[in-house]
Amino acid sequence: MSDVGLALAQTKYALRGFLRDPSALGFTAFFPILLLLLFNAIFKGFTNFNGAHVPAPAYYTASIIAYEIMLVSFASLLVRVTTNRERGLLKRFRGTPMPSWVYLFSEIARTLLVVAATVGVLVAVGAIFYHVHLSAHLVVGLVTYTVAGVFCFSALALALTRASASADSASAIGPLAATILAFLSGVFIPVAIMPSWMLDLGKVFPLEHMARGLQAAFLVRGSTGITGTDLGVMVLWGVAGLAVAVRSFRWEPLASGGR
Repeated sequence: MSDVGLALAQTKYALRGFLRDPSALGFTAFFPILLLLLFNAIFKGFTNFNGAHVPAPAYYTASIIAYEIMLVSFASLLVRVTTNRERGLLKRFRGTPMPSWVYLFSEIARTLLVVAATVGVLVAVGAIFYHVHLSAHLVVGLVTYTVAGVFCFSALALALTRASASADSASAIGPLAATILAFLSGVFIPVAIMPSWMLDLGKVFPLEHMARGLQAAFLVRGSTGITGTDLGVMVLWGVAGLAVAVRSFRWEPLASGGR
């Protein structure tokens, strides 16, 4: 079997393992839906976006999609890779004839597939229950930011595995970082009521740019939400994370001084 065939087969096994884990499946599939329902129950009617009054359900559909992309691509991947490393699974995997990159490819490919599925569910919930308007422009922006988000946050997750000495530390770092950035990036709180210093701080990080781009795609008719600044910041963070990951990623457990 070719290396590409091995990569696709490993991706299938990784996805099958995810589907057989009820807790992971439930958290990934139902948690974002619950958040969408809760925020739409709290923030009803309209909110302000770039000086215009826009439907709150569309705003939060875009926002929760951005949060879900980061949660799965960053927090979940960080925890999963760190846990497998500390259990010695990565060390054993690297000892097989299969190329090392196949494992990383399968994990990122699985992440992309899971993100695509959950984003599709959130869009469906928004359209069916909250009458969120869908268009071809929105789909272009949604696909672009989804792919860019998975690349960016997956690279950052792999970079931070070196700083996560155990599964417990990864379980704390990943979700905590995602939650803090969600508050700074206009995901949980409408940007219209956020203090300016918080908005300025959020703009340093990629989640704010992904959320803003998706919000524009959902809220501005005829717009994809794609801007060079938003995509550029995400790509820069992703490239920086990839560069760190290439130099610092470890296959052996850190608890045993692995390299």
